[in-house]
Amino acid sequence: MQDHSTQRDYWLCQLAGWGGMTAIALLSSSQSNFKVAMQFAMAKTFCMVTGFGLSHLWRWRLKRGAWLSAPELPFGRLLAGLSVLAALQTGCLLLADILFRNGALVRDPDTGLADYALLLVMWFLVFSGWTLCYAVALSRRRAQQAELARLELEVNAKDAELRALQFQVNPHFFFNSLNSIRSLVYDDAQAAAHALGQLAGMMRQRLQAGQAGTITLAEELAAVSAYLGIEKLRFDERLAVSIDVDPELAATPLPPMVVQTLVENAVKHGVERMVAPCQVQISARRAGDGLVRVEVRNQGRLAADSTSTRLGLANAVRRLALQCGPRAGCVLAEQEGWVLATLTLPEAAA
Repeated sequence: MQDHSTQRDYWLCQLAGWGGMTAIALLSSSQSNFKVAMQFAMAKTFCMVTGFGLSHLWRWRLKRGAWLSAPELPFGRLLAGLSVLAALQTGCLLLADILFRNGALVRDPDTGLADYALLLVMWFLVFSGWTLCYAVALSRRRAQQAELARLELEVNAKDAELRALQFQVNPHFFFNSLNSIRSLVYDDAQAAAHALGQLAGMMRQRLQAGQAGTITLAEELAAVSAYLGIEKLRFDERLAVSIDVDPELAATPLPPMVVQTLVENAVKHGVERMVAPCQVQISARRAGDGLVRVEVRNQGRLAADSTSTRLGLANAVRRLALQCGPRAGCVLAEQEGWVLATLTLPEAAA
């Protein structure tokens, strides 16, 4: 498709350039006799057609010799080629004068060697200008191709990075869930079986979500609710959960497992460390300027030596930036006995 577009642009530029030169030559003619004017027009048209053909052959030679893509331009070959073109086009001009104007220029006693030399210089400059324009167009096209190749490599690199980050998150989630179920096996086999069913459903959903770059906030919260259901069996009254999400934000896109990771951290570093009941609150509201704020709160304090929490947060920040753009982010803070993780997401387009 790109080659077809490039060829089309080339032919359009050729026709516009040589056609424009023909029009200028005809409009600048001061011939008053109709017959003489027609002869002049035919001679000029013939001359421009030969210029069109010679420039096209010159392009073929430039491409075949790769003269304009060499590390060092072969100025000697370029000057020689332009000189040959100027001589050939001057000869075509004189031939057109003989064929269509009965040699008016050649037979004119005022025409001397200086005039022929001037014609050679004029056509040398014309073809030099043509070559310069072609070289600039070729350079711009190569720059665009290089930029497209760079962007493609960048997209592939980001995709590979996202896959790697997702593989880091999934085992963490899986092992946390298994630890929760393990604590139920000896105390309540029926509850453990129910929890295993929930885990299987979550894993199935995660495998399906892994096929897409993002999922909706509603899908993410469904998985979070299932996870918290498993943890509720484990902690019973020690885990108090509240979810307050604006239904209009259900379609907000986000990377899979981002909210899940923050909720897991809230359970691991909040509920597990407290003997008394611990609240985990999840909310989602519009923040203005086309952004959505998702908050995960848990009672407790930030542990200064908690490297796992920082790693999960760092992964979440990178995934958000890669998949949702620079406006997305994640911040972890401590506020009056609460640990607050705040996600900022671009709202889904209407």
